[in-house]
Order: sequence, then C-alpha cells, then structure tokens
Amino acid sequence: MAENGKQADFVLCVGDDRSDEDMFEIISSSISRNILSANSSVFACTVGQKPSKAKYYLDDTTEVISMLESLAEESDSSPDLEEIGDSFQRQSKAWAMHIGITKVNIL
Repeated sequence: MAENGKQADFVLCVGDDRSDEDMFEIISSSISRNILSANSSVFACTVGQKPSKAKYYLDDTTEVISMLESLAEESDSSPDLEEIGDSFQRQSKAWAMHIGITKVNIL
C-alpha cells in the first residue's frame, strides 16, 4: 500500500505476550509519526487483563475468535469501503465496541 501512496484506514493488532508490546507501542504512535493517516482507525488489543501498551484487551482466545468472527460477518455485510468514505472512521469505533473490544486497558 505504501508503495502506491496509500495508507491503511483500519488496523487491528492482537497479541498476548511481551514480544507484542513493541508492536503496540509502534502502532499507537504511528499516526503521530505519519505512518498512518489521521483518519485511520487503530485498535491494539492484548489478550488477557494485564499491564500493556495496548489500549484494549480481550479476556482470552475465545474472545479473540468471537471478535474476528464478528469482524468477518460485519465485513461481509458492509458495502465497499470506498462507498463508506468518511463515515467509516466514525462507524469503526462504534463497531469495535459492538464486536467485543469494549474493554479499555487502564492497568
């Protein structure tokens, strides 16, 4: 995408151990470093409730699977992303809460 001058509009990172913390740190600063567009929706989720640089957490792998299944269902029922346009940014945050990443990691 970057080679074509495009940036991602949706990023989901999920990890469950210490090695994923670097990913969470990089992705959370990617908008301020102009790696991603200011319009990008970025969701970093750690698996398990523990101190993390991820903003959200999922309790276990069952919740990860459920969230991914919901993402796939929503993706199948949604119109083409180009048609969504500016509303995608607003909808994605509400959608994230709908599919299960409602817990904010404040540990």
